[in-house]
Amino acid sequence: MLRTIGRIIRALRSNNLREDTAWHDPELPPVEEKVRAGDIEAGRRLLAGAQGDHELRALRVGRLSKQAIGNVDALARLSTERPDDADLALLLGATRIKQAWQVRTGAMAADVSREQFESFWFLLGGVYDPLVRAAELRPDDPTPWDQLQWRGLGLQVDRAELDDVWHELHSRNSVHYASHFSRVQVLCAKWQGSNDEVLEFATSAAGAAPPGEPLGAILVAAHLEVMIDKEVDPYLYFGSRSVRNQITQHADDWIANLRPHVRTPEAHHLYGAALYLAGDHDRARRHLAEVSSTSVPNRLPWEPLSYYGPALQYRAVRKTLDLP
Repeated sequence: MLRTIGRIIRALRSNNLREDTAWHDPELPPVEEKVRAGDIEAGRRLLAGAQGDHELRALRVGRLSKQAIGNVDALARLSTERPDDADLALLLGATRIKQAWQVRTGAMAADVSREQFESFWFLLGGVYDPLVRAAELRPDDPTPWDQLQWRGLGLQVDRAELDDVWHELHSRNSVHYASHFSRVQVLCAKWQGSNDEVLEFATSAAGAAPPGEPLGAILVAAHLEVMIDKEVDPYLYFGSRSVRNQITQHADDWIANLRPHVRTPEAHHLYGAALYLAGDHDRARRHLAEVSSTSVPNRLPWEPLSYYGPALQYRAVRKTLDLP
């Protein structure tokens, strides 16, 4: 076993595979390094630069908050000193959410200790005020509401409260990719919905997406969650005629009208994985040829498909499809 794991690690290093990098924002990586080193102001400036671009703002706060965890106390002090700064308030709330999940880990609830849960809930308790302040300072911005959606999910608030958050989100941007992806998590069976509800939501959202928007790819995310819940073989699930035809239609419509979007790489990964599992290697190759061979999304679509992690599964699929 140790020898096998060692070979996997060496293979991943030799191919420079990186997780959680399936997006397009060339300004972001160098600022991530600065924020990790303690330069909170650099992160705030980059986040402020995305004002008005809801998708880019959601992407940046998600990435920068992950890098700011080690300096969350300094971030909190800076936000207290500048209470009218919406970007600092948003970054603080999002960072506390990331910090809380780092403490809890992604383990099943049965494997999380009582101490971890108590710390998790305590940290999430400090999320509401900065996020509400960010929402009040930027009334048209859906990003704080998306972060409040993740807060509510972690705290297991009433479904009615999560529905209210979703209403606020949707009223600000009805085709916001990041918030729809979050809503899929709320509605899946393992959280506060059901398989039928999450599929109905994703089908409706995909059908309402404007031409060229990657929003339809959340349909794949919903199907993956249902597949996991039902414990069905991935090839059997996505190979069924109804699932295959539904995903093929949305994937073909999207790629025929493709337009620039920061989430385009992620959508290619989702469609490519689903079509590969459905046995349509030509269509899968068409999508995966458009994305980097060295980067994969953090969880979906590859993580549920591999025992050794998303990067290795992605590498294996590319090899099967004769992609470099």
